This record gives sequence, structure tokens and C-alpha cells, in this order.
Amino acid sequence: MKKYGLSLLLFLVLLSLTYFFVFKECDFNLLFLTLKNANIVFILLAFLSLLFYIFWGCLFLKRIFTYFKIKTKNSHILGYFATETYYSAITPSYIGGQPVAMYEMNKRKIPYEVSSIIVLFNSMFNRIALIFLALIFLMIFNKSLFGLNAFYKWTVILGILTTIMVILVFGALIYSKIVANFILKISTLLINHLKFIKDKEKVINTITKAIAEYQNKSKITKENPRLVIESFIIMLLQRISLLFISYFIYRSLGLNEYSVFLIMAYGICISLGSDLFPTPGGVMINESLLLIVNKFLYGSDLALSGMLLTRSFNFYLLVVLSGLYYLYFHLDGKKLKNKEREIL
Repeated sequence: MKKYGLSLLLFLVLLSLTYFFVFKECDFNLLFLTLKNANIVFILLAFLSLLFYIFWGCLFLKRIFTYFKIKTKNSHILGYFATETYYSAITPSYIGGQPVAMYEMNKRKIPYEVSSIIVLFNSMFNRIALIFLALIFLMIFNKSLFGLNAFYKWTVILGILTTIMVILVFGALIYSKIVANFILKISTLLINHLKFIKDKEKVINTITKAIAEYQNKSKITKENPRLVIESFIIMLLQRISLLFISYFIYRSLGLNEYSVFLIMAYGICISLGSDLFPTPGGVMINESLLLIVNKFLYGSDLALSGMLLTRSFNFYLLVVLSGLYYLYFHLDGKKLKNKEREIL
């Protein structure tokens, strides 16, 4: 857990840098006055959108567990969602959440070959939904979305290309035997050259078995097109729920000039752009891109207030809620292991 402690420290350092670079010239009296006068109805709708985001994320996991014929409590599903959300937020490039979620699943008798498919499937469809919405909005708002500044424009373009590449890699890992065999060959070659591994044959056999199990379990996605369709729709609804937060915050500050679709389109571009940089939760990059966009949508006077409110709901509040539930879930898992030891 030491590396996650370092990740949390990095996350806090980035928050401090964000405060210094983004808020250094901020008039906090004016900021708090603006927030105080925000429309409470739209603030509550933003919070409701956040709850829907959590709901759709948990429903996705529940449907996958159902197809794998794995019975699990709703509280555990929420725990897996909270675990991945929290650790993805505090680790670079969102890579820390998946292994910790798999570890928590394994503690509750879900084998790694199943949990690995679940988290990979989750990541892949999350990005597919993101790219799907991005392509639709780009066709409608092409000129508006790329007309702000060069840093924003190229960050978004590179973010789109990178995300498409990640989707292709994820798809190859799940569906391609050629890729699986390639990974096995590379692993075998590497193991044979590592002198500290004494029983090389045993390790290679373990990896071979794990890859075979992985490929076998992944067949469920090939044999159940309904699962693929359901997963895509659920992830689409989850992504839209998060995007609606930006619109409700925009309306809460008394603004109504731009449509919900344009605001959602900018939200997609910010997500794609911030994913390009390996900072925990996209901290600092996300705020910078959001501030660029908000100066256009909100005007200079309200841009900072809108950024602070939007980010508070679609990220910081989500991290806090996920972290608190993860703590409870993790401690509950320790109690479960202690009971098993007592029985043995």
C-alpha cells in the first residue's frame, strides 16, 4: 500500500499547485458571494446527477456479475465501484483503481481471471461511450469546440487519438488469441532470462493457465451480444449523468445563453484532454481546460466560480464519497478474513 500512499501525496501536491496557479489572483470574497447566490434547485439537480452517475456505474457491475453467474451483495458492488473510483482518482492516468478493485473482489472469492475481465470491460466501454459522444458532438459543434486556443485544441485532439488507441488495445486483449499468444511468448522469453526465478517451468505454466482462463472467461462477451449492447447503453447513461452536472452548474449561476448539448460537448473534450496527461484524476490539467472553456461559456467574471462548482461536484465530492465508502468496505473485508481464519 506504500505506493498508493505516495500517489495520495502526489495528488495533494497537485491540488496545492492547482490552488497556486489557478486561484492565486482569485477574489475569494466575490467567489463565495457568487456561490452563495447560486440557484439551490440546480445545485440539487447537479448532486442528483452525481448520484445517477454512481447508480449507473454500480448497475454496470451488477449486470456483468449476473452474466458471470456470480452472486454478490449490492453493498459489495458499491464497494467495488467506490474502490476503483477512489484509487483511480489519486493515481496517475487512472491506473491504480483496477488492481485494487480486483484485490477487493478476490478477498470475496471472485477469481482474478474473472475480475480482470470485469475491470477491463468496464474501462473499455467507459472509453467507447466517451468517444461515441465525442464523435457526435464534434460533427455538430466542430467549429465551436476547436476555436478557443492552441493548447486546448491540440490537447483534445491528442486525447481523442490516445483514447481510440486504448480502446483498440483493450479490444485486442479481450478478443484476440494472437495478442494473447504474443503476451505469452514475451512473458516466457522474459522469465527464461530472469536468473532469480528458480522454477521457470512452474511460473510459465501458471501464466499459460491464467491466459487460457482469461480467454475462456472473455468468451462470455462474444457469446452474449445483449451484454455488449447493455454495457454500452449503461456506460452512455453514466457518462451523460456526469456531463449534466456541468449544465446544471451553468444554470445555477443564472446563465442560459448556451444549450445543454454544447456544454456537454465541451465537457467531453475536457475529459478527453485531461486523460492525456498522467496526473492523478487529471488534477490541474482538468481545471486549466475547464477555466479556458468557462471563460467562453460563463464570461470572465463567473468562469472561476463555475469551474470550482463543476469540479467540486463531478470530481472532488465523488472522490470524498468514494474514499469514505471504500474505507468502510476495506475494513469490512478485513473482518471477513479474520472470521475465516477463526473458522480454520
